Amino acid sequence: MKKLEGSFIFLFLVLVAVGIAFEMLFRWELLVLFAIGICFLFTSRKEGIPKKKARSRLFIAAVFILISVLLTATFKIGLVIAGIFAVYYYVSRKRAPQLLMVKTKETAENLNPRNTFIRNQWFGNQRVLDVVYEWDNINIQTGIGDTIIDLGNTVLPTGESVVLIRSFSGKIRLLVPFDLGICLEHSAIFGHLQYDKESTVVQNDTIKLYSDNYETAPRKVKIITSVVLGDLEVIRL
Repeated sequence: MKKLEGSFIFLFLVLVAVGIAFEMLFRWELLVLFAIGICFLFTSRKEGIPKKKARSRLFIAAVFILISVLLTATFKIGLVIAGIFAVYYYVSRKRAPQLLMVKTKETAENLNPRNTFIRNQWFGNQRVLDVVYEWDNINIQTGIGDTIIDLGNTVLPTGESVVLIRSFSGKIRLLVPFDLGICLEHSAIFGHLQYDKESTVVQNDTIKLYSDNYETAPRKVKIITSVVLGDLEVIRL
């Protein structure tokens, strides 16, 4: 199922890209905008050009190319289809969730702490079980899917640790030991926030709260989450 979803998404992106290219060929105004953007892009990479001028030309190139793409009907149709797919996937996950698992543990002596232990995944499901690594701040991006982060199996350092999660659609569940101080900052276009058995509807809001023991706890965790369409659940163990 995971490979099938990945193949479908890849094919969809290819079709959208091909459709945009063909549409530009038959709409001279879009082709002109795109060509101007490409010209600015190449001139920004000339040798000897001042960095400030190069950045300005690169910005102008990005604006022209982006406008030429956004004005195509293919892009708009593809965006609508992607939105419908995201909503459908979110509703289906609510019925039968399959979760991305990230379990943390204290490092082994022979482990290289520079190893990458979490891979960002935009679509589909992934399970990472019994992964051993030295604690470091968590910074992940997910597209469509649910995420579980269990902080109960690691020894956090004294002070404040950071968990940063950006997601498009899906549920984020955080399992946090009760003795940790929590600073939570959650932003969502639409979804729910559940903390200490209290549920709050989030509609284009940013909510920031602290646990009762945040000031006195020797070990703290700062949780920053940004979700377009999805829920956040913080469970204190």
